[in-house]
Amino acid sequence: MRTVIDRKAAKAALILAQHGSFSLSAEVMETSAASFSRYIKQAEEYAGQSLFERSRLGVLPTPAGKAFLKMLVTLEDSISQFEEGAERLQQDGANLLKIGCGPLAARAVVSPLVSQMLEEHPEFRSRIAVRASKEPLSALRTGILDVAISDLTHTPDVSGIEVLVLKKRKTAFWARPQHPLHRKAPATVAEIFSYPVATPYLPDYWRSLIARLLGDNQDAYERVSRMPQIESDDYSLLNDIACSTDLICGGMPEDFEQYRRMGLLKEIQSVEELTWNICAARRSSAGFPALNTLWDKIADQFCD
Repeated sequence: MRTVIDRKAAKAALILAQHGSFSLSAEVMETSAASFSRYIKQAEEYAGQSLFERSRLGVLPTPAGKAFLKMLVTLEDSISQFEEGAERLQQDGANLLKIGCGPLAARAVVSPLVSQMLEEHPEFRSRIAVRASKEPLSALRTGILDVAISDLTHTPDVSGIEVLVLKKRKTAFWARPQHPLHRKAPATVAEIFSYPVATPYLPDYWRSLIARLLGDNQDAYERVSRMPQIESDDYSLLNDIACSTDLICGGMPEDFEQYRRMGLLKEIQSVEELTWNICAARRSSAGFPALNTLWDKIADQFCD
């Protein structure tokens, strides 16, 4: 009887099909280029066919590759569901909910939701990963996450994924009270980004938006490519740095409330309004009590 394909080889093939680049796919998979190429070779040996070919548009699946990838998606979904079920059985049936979110959504969305869940269901358990992930849907499909709350703007493939689009909310820029921009308020985005910034990882949505506001030219995109000066998913760390330097920090009001009350940071009034683009996502086939309850709360409280 033939053995099942190696999970890393299967994952590598799926990631390469999505990104069309060996180097970027290796980065997303958090492995070396050599190891990634070896996984792709293993997948092709298992299929007995060439799965990818290089073109001027990047690395694309061959006809055989497209058919094989469809089977891999089905296999990954089935294995993920089996592993999740087994894990929950090992935990005596506990509804451990695995949540992944970007830093913008941590205090603004996840914190109030989890507080409500604990108040209504004291036995509620959750594992929460706060990270500006480049690949939240991959974590969903492989069962690493049950629900992801993050920016999905430039995600081309949402097959098998249920998505809720959260209501738009204004983001804000904050700096210490003595920052010179407070004297120029309201400031334009161009003026704000003439100073160094400290932010979490900036996804493509934010980079494109900022570049357009800075002039939508080559110089604007080059400036944005060098942002931010300080990058971290930890808002406490970013706020501490902003309190003692002239770096500007951007995020949601909830991320700065404690520092505002202490008088350590002050919002910069801006001319343009920038809004977040956050979605909640889960696998269409996934469902258990804790996940379903949380999903309903997101729909009721954070969506139009």
